[in-house]
Amino acid sequence: MSGEKNTNTAPVRDLTVKQGFKLSKFLVSWEMVLLYILILINLVLMASRTNLYFSQGTIQAIIQSGMDVCPLVLGMILILMLGDIDVSVAATMIFASMATGLCCQAGLPAFVGVIAGIAAGALCGAFNGFFVAYVGMPAVIVTIATSMLFRGIVKIILDVNVLKQFPSFYTVIAWTNIAGIPLALLLFLVMGAGFVFLLHKSKFGRQLYIIGNNSTCAEYSGIDVRKIKLMVFVIMGIMCGIASIFFVGRMGGSVSSTMGTGYEMTAIAICVLGGVSTNGGKGKVYGPIIATLIMAFLTYTLGLLEVDANSRKIVTGFILIIAVLIPNVNRQLIANLKLKFVYKGNKNVEALNNRTAEEVKALRNTIAGTKKDSSLNDADRNEKVRKCEEKIASLQKKCREQSNIWLAEQREDERKAKERFAAK
Repeated sequence: MSGEKNTNTAPVRDLTVKQGFKLSKFLVSWEMVLLYILILINLVLMASRTNLYFSQGTIQAIIQSGMDVCPLVLGMILILMLGDIDVSVAATMIFASMATGLCCQAGLPAFVGVIAGIAAGALCGAFNGFFVAYVGMPAVIVTIATSMLFRGIVKIILDVNVLKQFPSFYTVIAWTNIAGIPLALLLFLVMGAGFVFLLHKSKFGRQLYIIGNNSTCAEYSGIDVRKIKLMVFVIMGIMCGIASIFFVGRMGGSVSSTMGTGYEMTAIAICVLGGVSTNGGKGKVYGPIIATLIMAFLTYTLGLLEVDANSRKIVTGFILIIAVLIPNVNRQLIANLKLKFVYKGNKNVEALNNRTAEEVKALRNTIAGTKKDSSLNDADRNEKVRKCEEKIASLQKKCREQSNIWLAEQREDERKAKERFAAK
């Protein structure tokens, strides 16, 4: 009847109640798991080569060896957030390096060459973004094609020549230490902080998450999906231009058409290791930042253990596969164990308990919000809290009673099935 209240409405989550910090949950978060891996690698490094590990400049050298890929990693996070992928980033980086080198070779000021390199990267990104966003082509197909295109252009222009006319500060950025900390790492952390704000604190970041989860929904909610996609690919291009500074500095101030091969796969692998989903809409900036350091230390550690280059690739590949599998395996394993031991294999009991848990959580959020509600007097506040607590107790009691009934029925069915089997 229309006059009756509907008591079976789904619980509504109170988004005004901020979830408190839980140490137990934080300690098993993916970012902390990455830190544990980094610590383990360092322990192996210390145990294997103690005298070398503690020598002056070793840690700096390890970190510096992995910094040339860091801008590509930051840009790739945004690409993967869309559910897309860009395999042209290495080619774009080399194209940007060539633009800078040609400008400096022509006698133009260093800052003009730097701007030209970053602008060249942005144009390459815009080229990719146009075909992905406005033409509707798959990103992986577009970027495979443009990767060959950009490298082909570099090959035609440079042929077998090596450009060596680059600004001197490129090498400074790559190899200088400030108070024992590599300058490249400091710049990486500054850029990382900027991307943390961009992805986690801005409207643009929220739109990326929405698009990555469901682009159709994003369109219907008023988000200009095509514009956002174009902007992301342009940002990726700009980061390729910035990466060219780190890369050329690491290469000693020179670049050729054959350099940088495999950097795109490394950037993607680091993002995946850092917990960014290739399906889009999931991940944080913190994970890939830690994963960048992990890859640098892992590569250096395997080298110290005298593992050859091919074997190192195999080890790294296995680690990445395991890293990707762990979250999914854990979730599925926990779900299976709960169903088997906690819910005794009864899916109805599992569903009821999960539903009850959600309702109880919503009521506890309501209690938390009520306690903070200054518009209520003490009597009204206590009464509302009391009613919520009574409802929680009632829900939990009904859940236990119904679960016991279903489990008893299940045991009875199993007993009857055994009897029928024994009779045969």
